[in-house]
Amino acid sequence: MAKHNLLGKFRTAGSLIIVFLLIYATNRLDKHHFENVQHIMNSVYEDRIVAQHYIYQLSSLYHQKYEEILGSVTAESLKDINRQIDEYIGRFSTTTLTTKEAQVFRLLREKDEELKDLEAQLAAISDTGRSKDETGQYKQKLDMVLRSLDGLSEIQLNEGGRLRKEAQESLDRTKLFSKLELIMLVFIGIIVQVIIFYTPRRE
Repeated sequence: MAKHNLLGKFRTAGSLIIVFLLIYATNRLDKHHFENVQHIMNSVYEDRIVAQHYIYQLSSLYHQKYEEILGSVTAESLKDINRQIDEYIGRFSTTTLTTKEAQVFRLLREKDEELKDLEAQLAAISDTGRSKDETGQYKQKLDMVLRSLDGLSEIQLNEGGRLRKEAQESLDRTKLFSKLELIMLVFIGIIVQVIIFYTPRRE
């Protein structure tokens, strides 16, 4: 009789351990998917939405510079605009860049430097002495910069869509696993009940 009671206790303990391990494993799996979605949401905000804001500000500042070039431009009048541009470019460089994004961003920085060199030349020329060819050359380089910004903006949209899809897939997997977990728990519960209450027939 004592042996039978001891065996029953072992069965009960074993069943409870199985249930505990199952719950622990599913909890770890859910935690992994939750952390993945959280990481994606942070990336969407920090590397896409904020980056898009930097691109918008840069585009606005470059257009301001062109207005300055068409007017009475001086090195001093462009100094503050260039300082703000350098600040936003620096901020953008701290975001996570894709391979394509890094290439476009590198081109942007190169064209920005060329633009500054040309600005210094134009600032040294009086308004009346500035030729259409010189301002046209500036506009051409500025268009290259703006095209780079457009390229970066398009990347933000594409990457944002990709991350959204990845987050949705992770949520869908979590939902599927939750259903499977419920089925497994019900199944294990039935097995536990059988193990605990089943008494072998003694001959």
